[in-house]
Amino acid sequence: MKNKLLHIIRTKPVFLYLLPVFFVLHGFAENYDLIPVKNAVILVLVYSGVAFILSLLFWLLYRNFLKANLMAFLLLSYQFFYGSVHNFLKDNFAGSFIAKYSFILPFTIVVLTIIVIYIKKTKAAFTATTKYLNWLFLLLIFIDTGTLLLKLNKKTKEPVVNLSKYFSDCDTCSKPDIYLILADEYAGQTELQDIFGFDNSPFLDELKKRNYHVVANSRGNYNFTHYAMASMFDMDYLPGISGNHSSRHDLSISFNTLKKSKALQYFLNQGYEFYNYSVFDFKHHPSPATPSFIPRKTIPITSQTFLYRLRKDLGYHLITTLKLKSAISKLYYTDLYNNEKIYELTMAIGAKKTTNPKFVYTHLVMPHYRYYFDSKGQPAPFEKITDDNYCTDKSAYTEYLQYTNGKLLALIDNIAKSAEKPPVIILMSDHGYHQFTGKEADTIDKKYYFMTLNAVYFPGGNYSAFYDSMSNVNQFRVILNSLFRQQLPLLKDSTILLAQ
Repeated sequence: MKNKLLHIIRTKPVFLYLLPVFFVLHGFAENYDLIPVKNAVILVLVYSGVAFILSLLFWLLYRNFLKANLMAFLLLSYQFFYGSVHNFLKDNFAGSFIAKYSFILPFTIVVLTIIVIYIKKTKAAFTATTKYLNWLFLLLIFIDTGTLLLKLNKKTKEPVVNLSKYFSDCDTCSKPDIYLILADEYAGQTELQDIFGFDNSPFLDELKKRNYHVVANSRGNYNFTHYAMASMFDMDYLPGISGNHSSRHDLSISFNTLKKSKALQYFLNQGYEFYNYSVFDFKHHPSPATPSFIPRKTIPITSQTFLYRLRKDLGYHLITTLKLKSAISKLYYTDLYNNEKIYELTMAIGAKKTTNPKFVYTHLVMPHYRYYFDSKGQPAPFEKITDDNYCTDKSAYTEYLQYTNGKLLALIDNIAKSAEKPPVIILMSDHGYHQFTGKEADTIDKKYYFMTLNAVYFPGGNYSAFYDSMSNVNQFRVILNSLFRQQLPLLKDSTILLAQ
């Protein structure tokens, strides 16, 4: 058996299939806790399938199994490692034609054509190349496996949070259904007035007519969603983060904190059934957000690939110049599809009778960019949706915010009407509008990044614990103290600006 394996490594081009395993495993190990295992496995299978198809296509050209696998390997390597090379060119040849697609794409085509012809005509057997690549990727996979095992071992040694030191029992407390409805990047009233010249008081007045308490000058604690929601659910600030929103280390802390957050654990321990209608995965409660063919949660791995970079950097031109609208439209409308799905799920659960009380977390990526509709519900032009600069269009933001207002009022009215008993409804945002660029980004007062919406409905109308300028980190502390007789101390209301 051992001799057979050694023979395969020395003579068979298995490197073609070791390459996608290494690429995904390396990215998974680097971004541990950010990517579900299932999604990583799907990515390996997709890339392996692509490798097999490329191998078959090149076999038709070469009629040689080894040459076909080698050419397929080179194409996949270009796909996988393009981002790192392009970053190097941009860092070292900034402003030069060498780092521009107008040079890179024709140069790539010429080089690949030369390689294809060379491999076709050469008499070389590539046996040494095969042996070398097989051993190289086996070694790299072994190293990344060791790295992953060390991280797994470290995780198993993490202390288990003792919830009894935070919470007390309340056997006589009523347990109303609780709906947390999060409108992503919904700016507070002051920001809307100061930055947009927009008065949102008609919407706030509608909430007050429905006996909602609107927290004046409410604030988020972080200017990016992952951190804001993790802190809010855990009812505490995030320890040990470096302050860069895209840091793998910081993202890992935020995702881990969210999954084991104290507020969620409290509701589960009180017998609540948790309905996760958000864009986040919780333990045993995955997100219902629709993935694409390549799972969206693998973006930390796929974001450096050639096709991802090409779509990101040139996607707008592919639509306007080459008229490839149908080919990539789904990529730009994923948030819309997920919003519609999550909205309908929330509507449905409101009418569903359940044995246990419900805790429903609905997270709508609106009025966050992309601004799909105007205030009257008319779709934005496709060319606008696919233009990344559209995110700074303040008029489009307020139009989409007004559309969002109508959807939110319809949703909370449906929940209230469908409920068997009056529910608790929490309507809020994670952070304010922060799509500032250029000089405006340098000069804008950063306080606006944190101004949020925060409106709550309690069946009993006891809002005495809510206070002006309250921040999200204290949201569940106040709710649990008010509804479940907890005695959680309030934290200092602070804001933490994470680097863009």
